[in-house]
This record gives sequence, structure tokens and C-alpha cells, in this order.
Amino acid sequence: MRRGFVILAVISLLVAACGGGSSDEPASSSSTAANGSDQPTATQPGDDGGGSDSASEDQAPPATEADNGDDDSGGEGPSTATVTIGDVTYEATSDGGVGTLCRPDLFGIMAVVLPLADGGDGGIEIIALHEGTDPVEVEQNNRVTVKIGDFDWIADPEDIRLGPDEIALSQVESVEVDGSTVTGTATFVGRDLTIREWVSMTGTFEATCGE
Repeated sequence: MRRGFVILAVISLLVAACGGGSSDEPASSSSTAANGSDQPTATQPGDDGGGSDSASEDQAPPATEADNGDDDSGGEGPSTATVTIGDVTYEATSDGGVGTLCRPDLFGIMAVVLPLADGGDGGIEIIALHEGTDPVEVEQNNRVTVKIGDFDWIADPEDIRLGPDEIALSQVESVEVDGSTVTGTATFVGRDLTIREWVSMTGTFEATCGE
């Protein structure tokens, strides 16, 4: 089980460096995203315009087995991630950011933690298991989270913030890791306090690890 602790430690350090704290409340500015007829309409949170909280460049996480074991490189250019939920697309990038993470193969897992490309408060986090990776051994599951200010879109049935009904909806339905790129589909759940209800919407995600 040691691999699971190493992976969790690396991801936790990078999430903290990116200012990953959030609550269930949506940002004050919002727009409405339409979905299919069989899905509820969710109120999309807006960008609050604040800069993301990030650690300084010299606060890099300490060396671990993960740092020494797997190749961190991907393709050319910055690492990028895109998540589309309903008719709204969120983009994240490592370009100009600090405390970012994009590992194509971290003990059989592709791990991505990137800040929003528009400089807003939030980011995209993706954990995608390679085909054949045992989730019990690595103590991880496929999951995607989009953070926009104080609002989170969550595709993770193990997230402790979700109730029983939401857990049944929040999940990654498909995932494919191809070299330094991951693509997939998911059902995202978020709590919209403007209507005081949990809302769910289907979406897609993609990420590519750069150099």
C-alpha cells in the first residue's frame, strides 16, 4: 500500500500549493448552462476575478519516490486541461502557474492539477488510472473536480461532501489514457445555493501533459 500513500502525498502537496480549498457555495456572479432534457439545468458559477492562491516557486514539494521513479515529461508546450459541462467549457494551463502537477504516469496513474487559464480563483484536478492499474493497490479512483471560486463541480463518488443521492450521480463514466493525454466522460454534481439544491450535469474532460 506504500504507493498509495506516496501518490496521495504528492497530489495533496500540489493541491495545497494551488490553493485548492473550497466550500459548497457558488460564486456570486453566475450564468446558466443548459443541458439535455433528461438533466436538470444547473446555474453555472462565474469567475470571481481573483487571482489563485499559490505557493512561491521555491516551495516545491520534497523529493519522494514518485519524483525519482516516473518520467514527468509529456509533449511540447505547457500542460493543459479542458472540462466541458453542459455548454460551458473550463480551461486550465501550467503556463505561468506555480505549484502545478501533470504526470502522465505516476505509478499507473495520470495526475493533473492545473490552475484556470483565465487567472481566476480555481482550477482543474484529474486523477485517471491507466488500464490495468489496481485502484486498491494505488488507493486512488478515477475522479475529476472543477473549482471555480467557491464552487466545485465534482465527478467522484467517494467525495465526502456528497450525500447518498449525489454519490450515485457523481462519477467518471469513461477514461482513456494515451501517452501524455487523457480523455473521458463524467457526470458532475455541484451544490447551487441559489436554488438550494444539488444539480448534476454530464460533461467531458481532456488533459495533456506538456514539457
